Amino acid sequence: MKPQTLPITDWLLAETVRLREEREGRSRDDEAANALARTAPGTLGQRLAARAAALPDADGIRIDIRRLIRLVRNLSLFILILAAVLGILAARASIAQRHVDILLATATLLALPTLMLVLWIVLMLSGRKQGGSGSLTGHLVRRALGWLGPRLLTGEHAVEVTLAGGRALGTGFGRWLLSTLAHTFWSIYLLSALAALTFFFSVAQYDLIWGTTLLTDETVVGLVRTMAAPPAWLGLIPPPEAQWILGGREGDLLPEARALWAQFLMAMLLVYGLLPRLILLVACGLMAGLSGRRLVLDTSLPGYLRLSRTLRDPREQPTEHGQVPAAAPVRRRQRPAKSAGDAVLVGLELENENNDWPPTIPGIPTRNIGHANDRAGKASILAALEALTEPPPVLLVCCSMLRTPDAAAERFINDTADRAQTIPVLILLEADRLVERGGRLSSRLSDWESLAERVGGEAVAYDIDVPEAAAIARLKQILAGDSR
Repeated sequence: MKPQTLPITDWLLAETVRLREEREGRSRDDEAANALARTAPGTLGQRLAARAAALPDADGIRIDIRRLIRLVRNLSLFILILAAVLGILAARASIAQRHVDILLATATLLALPTLMLVLWIVLMLSGRKQGGSGSLTGHLVRRALGWLGPRLLTGEHAVEVTLAGGRALGTGFGRWLLSTLAHTFWSIYLLSALAALTFFFSVAQYDLIWGTTLLTDETVVGLVRTMAAPPAWLGLIPPPEAQWILGGREGDLLPEARALWAQFLMAMLLVYGLLPRLILLVACGLMAGLSGRRLVLDTSLPGYLRLSRTLRDPREQPTEHGQVPAAAPVRRRQRPAKSAGDAVLVGLELENENNDWPPTIPGIPTRNIGHANDRAGKASILAALEALTEPPPVLLVCCSMLRTPDAAAERFINDTADRAQTIPVLILLEADRLVERGGRLSSRLSDWESLAERVGGEAVAYDIDVPEAAAIARLKQILAGDSR
């Protein structure tokens, strides 16, 4: 099924709820929203949005989302006003003296916009996700949003709303939206500079000349002709002649050439500065509009994965089949009455065990027994568990989401839990690698959760690189004997 898109406000609401639950955990009052979401049509992302909209505090979050959007608009307006002021100041600085070096003034006015344009192109082509366009404008927006958001939003979850806004700027929609803002900024900057130059050249007399220390006059003539070719082709200035160009040599300016050199300077600014920005402004605006209609939730995030089974419609049939037994018996296990030491940690066929083993779980001390990747490894782990004098509080079995749970995995987990005389807790790793390979995370997570239920344990999705507070809190609850 093709992922169903969401309006930006619904996307922000669902993201805010996810961030809140990762920080505080899920509320016990959420079951009504879960039940409503299970009957909602569409994909997992659509149901997550329906669940977020049905939560008791959704109205309060929506108020802060509207305030955040208004804040972004006001901030964008401030940045565009700043662009106009900076453009005027740049034009005034480039002709601060009545004798203006035409080549130096041209380079001064075009240097920064051109540098930022090249930087934007490089970042967009390299695919680096820097919260939007990666430009100076995008950086200013993100920094200002991060500082102003929690101070101006008054809701209980203002921090999460601001973080969700930052994540929106990191999506494809955010990249094109900030690119549009960046090109608007530089377009206004250059338009303001052009308007200022037109005013100053109209009310005061300037001598526009050129001089050189290293270059020959012939080299300068060729350079000016090359630069003037596109504006001349567009009809903005007449094709430059060598005599006219040499007439601008310092000390040799003819009075009738002043206006032509002023037109030359403004034509350079228009063709090499403003015109590319206007073209990119229109293109990025169109792309932002298209991508804004394709916003989908990233359901590979552990915060959403943990809800996938809860929100599954019981009438649905699994769409991905592994080698899981259809009618396997369910084991009933209890925590040991007396346990000693830290939780025992074992690994089962992890693909990247050399780099990620053993995983660190903040606040949960563990005892590493080993990693089972073949028959000898499994036998070694079973022998180590058999040698334990007292059962551990829980047995943490690290499993790879890259692999479909099969009968062999189920037998091994049952055997390790029997030897350890405690309940198994499956820590599901490598979800990001499954996404990279195009696997369906929701179905794979459901398969592992079903296996955990059959072996009398529980399953928790865990990200080694970015440990989530909600996953750590759930593991601590299990260690403390809370099976909610």
